[in-house]
Amino acid sequence: MITTICLNPCFDKTVKVDELKVGQVNRIGDARVDLGGNGINVAAVAKRLGLEAECIGLMGRDGSEELTALIDREDLPHTFLQIPGHVRTNTKIISGGQGVTELNEPGPTVEEKDLKAFFELAKEKTKDSEMVVVTGSLPPGCPDSTYRDLLLILEGKKCILDTEGKKLELATKGACPYLIKPNLKEMEATLGIELRTMRTIRDAALLFVRLGVEHAVVSMGEMGAMYVSADKTLFSPALRVEIKSTVGAGDAMIGGMLLGYAKEKDMAKAFRYGIAAGAACVMTEGNQLLQKDDFDRLLDMVRVQEV
Repeated sequence: MITTICLNPCFDKTVKVDELKVGQVNRIGDARVDLGGNGINVAAVAKRLGLEAECIGLMGRDGSEELTALIDREDLPHTFLQIPGHVRTNTKIISGGQGVTELNEPGPTVEEKDLKAFFELAKEKTKDSEMVVVTGSLPPGCPDSTYRDLLLILEGKKCILDTEGKKLELATKGACPYLIKPNLKEMEATLGIELRTMRTIRDAALLFVRLGVEHAVVSMGEMGAMYVSADKTLFSPALRVEIKSTVGAGDAMIGGMLLGYAKEKDMAKAFRYGIAAGAACVMTEGNQLLQKDDFDRLLDMVRVQEV
């Protein structure tokens, strides 16, 4: 069983405009609303790839029925503690030649008693989990130490952590995630430095390995991705696919690595599966995650080399 944790789920709304005009009226040409929240996305990808997965977390009471209905469409087991407030909506504005502009709401405020209740739920629901994925933004009211505290409560579990900044720094110093998966911008933001060469990216990942992290994967968009452990560094160039949306690609990468680890029992070998899953995800529009047929086709195309 794989359990993913999502403390700030959302509706992902994607809209398209010909040109984004700041301070003016913009006419939307197309719009769609998808299921959102990193932990939910990872679990949904794992489920689509054939793994047994569930998602647990916190959810605002207002909008919970609609969001739960979207989760149920994925046939994904889930347990969310409801708290006062609205489920947030994250809006992605796609405009021709201008990239993607994101407007992310903060989510409902979490009180100390809510967080305590969730920690108890997490201990109970992960008892039989081989892997636990901790990922996504923290809602208001959650201190930066939340993920560190959660990892300490889940001591003995193989935990995958995907976060950035102070949350990543505190979690890796105070606990020992099995794997971290920041993207390049998140790694730079966490360390406060620019990483412009493969060597500097590897050395940055090694900083976390020396703190006790067993495996680190840094996704670098069009540059590909890098896997780093104490005794091995691997690089995989990005696959050449038609990119429709990069939303959820990092979550799909984790889902793919979970499948790879289930099959290979080796995280370095699982890296290849993550590359294929991330590439399959960007081939879909909005936040539609991946299609298994795309993943299966791309897996044999992945090239990994030791550096």
